[in-house]
Amino acid sequence: MLGKRVAFTLFALSAVFLLAIALLPVHAASVLMQQNNVDCVDCSNALSVSFANTVASGDVIVVGIVVADASIPLSSITDSLGSSFTQAVQSNNTSPPVVYIYYATLSSSGPDVITTTFSAAAPAQGVYIYEVSGVTTVGAANATGSGVGTSISTSSALTFQTGAFLLGIIGENNFVGTATAGTGFTLSANSSGVGVAYAQYSTSGVSSPTTFQATTSSAVNWAEDAVALMPS
Repeated sequence: MLGKRVAFTLFALSAVFLLAIALLPVHAASVLMQQNNVDCVDCSNALSVSFANTVASGDVIVVGIVVADASIPLSSITDSLGSSFTQAVQSNNTSPPVVYIYYATLSSSGPDVITTTFSAAAPAQGVYIYEVSGVTTVGAANATGSGVGTSISTSSALTFQTGAFLLGIIGENNFVGTATAGTGFTLSANSSGVGVAYAQYSTSGVSSPTTFQATTSSAVNWAEDAVALMPS
């Protein structure tokens, strides 16, 4: 009889343990829904870029911004849906450029145009926009880096969950070179071809932690901002 009671107790405990595991939250991978970018030389004080398709409520917009003159700060970032943007990170090199990353959780769906406004006209600007599904902005992790040379990486590594959306925004000060994404990252296509800024992203294939490594074709002053948005 005692043996049967012990066996039943062990069975019950095993069932409770398995049920507890089954009830643990499961984090799906992030999904990049769409992206776009624009850049310019001899710009005005405002630069706008739109998504090709409508965005969905609950998704997260991530915006990477580069301006070539550190004396011209970013005044505002807005979109046509009235989203509230939060700055994740900003980095400056000892000479231009300045790089920012902002994000916002969409409270409504529809066509969306993002506008960045600076305190004055800038010699060059670049804006990259992403709509990402399946991520949370809670505890958004970020890193920065700056230096001179062809090898780019953030100064601190980011630790992240599998399935996070990783984004690195790179600015460099000659605007004529080319960039190569790091292992596991994809370089965002530059829609205007001006070469003011570069962006690399990943939703999988990069091991945690990472320093968002990339390279450029010529040794220049560069700055990189990076962010990781965890899967929800």
